[in-house]
Amino acid sequence: MKKVLLVSFDNLGDLVFASAVARSLASDPDIHLGLLCKDYTAKLGYLLPGVKQVFAADPFWDRSPNRKKGKIANFFRCLSSVRQQHFDEAIILSKTWETALAIRLAGVRNIYAWKGKKNGALVTKSFPFPSDKRPVVAGFIDSFAPILPIKVDPHTELLKSSFPSYERPRVLHGKKLVVLHAFAGRVDRCAPLVLWGEIAVALTEAGYHVLWTGIPLETQRIRYAFPAVWDASHFVDTWAQDLLQLAWIWSEAELFIGHDSGPLHVAHALNVPVLGLYLPGEPKRTFPQALAPWIMISKTSPAELTAKEVIDKSFQLLKTTAAGEVVYEQS
Repeated sequence: MKKVLLVSFDNLGDLVFASAVARSLASDPDIHLGLLCKDYTAKLGYLLPGVKQVFAADPFWDRSPNRKKGKIANFFRCLSSVRQQHFDEAIILSKTWETALAIRLAGVRNIYAWKGKKNGALVTKSFPFPSDKRPVVAGFIDSFAPILPIKVDPHTELLKSSFPSYERPRVLHGKKLVVLHAFAGRVDRCAPLVLWGEIAVALTEAGYHVLWTGIPLETQRIRYAFPAVWDASHFVDTWAQDLLQLAWIWSEAELFIGHDSGPLHVAHALNVPVLGLYLPGEPKRTFPQALAPWIMISKTSPAELTAKEVIDKSFQLLKTTAAGEVVYEQS
């Protein structure tokens, strides 16, 4: 059996996009697939198709969202664990020389990566970096097609069957859930909270139970913005203690509404219909790329977005998916 290590030191959304590469590798029963990723994304690693082992460390040359750079000692302890597994090949979804050197130090014989200015001497073979004008998942698959077992359809997928046995809190039994993620990596690309409040009220009046999601610092902003409006049952962090639990409750939703960010792509890859707000973003490259229904609203700035537009598109998605229809739309 050949042991292959998939390396993704990018953030959450990019790990989700990498699921298509994992799906291709998993199609070969003679491949034992491992994953090396950032620490904060690790708990989702086993949701990628075919992944049998997950190794996690934050690289000391990069920073994860809301986290400090990784510690060198922790990183090299992780590399030591990888080295003990004697991987035959590594596919690096990066063109940085630091990552290529790390995998070389981990003792992997054959290393494949995107072509970079400084990594040429460190990899076995390099491939052209995908065009930023193409859908990101198709770019991943096309880049590494020469070494992948099969060329799979370019869509993301996370396996709900790989979740632990979670159960809804009693207060959410029988509720029709809509998840709201009002945040993104850049504040200047986020719709104002007052607009999110209008969306939440409209959904509640229609009989849906809204769930505000985000890291504690973000959900606290919602609590401060709408004092005494939403009780604890409307905040995911009331019971979800880590990213895996968050992803599971997202997978229970009728709809996920959020900015172009990792959580949006996680929910979509878990087969949840999503309404993505790109204010702006890279709509032609990072639109929702799983098989579930989606609508994307693309604007040049948050100021162009209205609550009515989001509300109308939300109900359009909820209505069509309830009827068993599929919609993929950019507006």
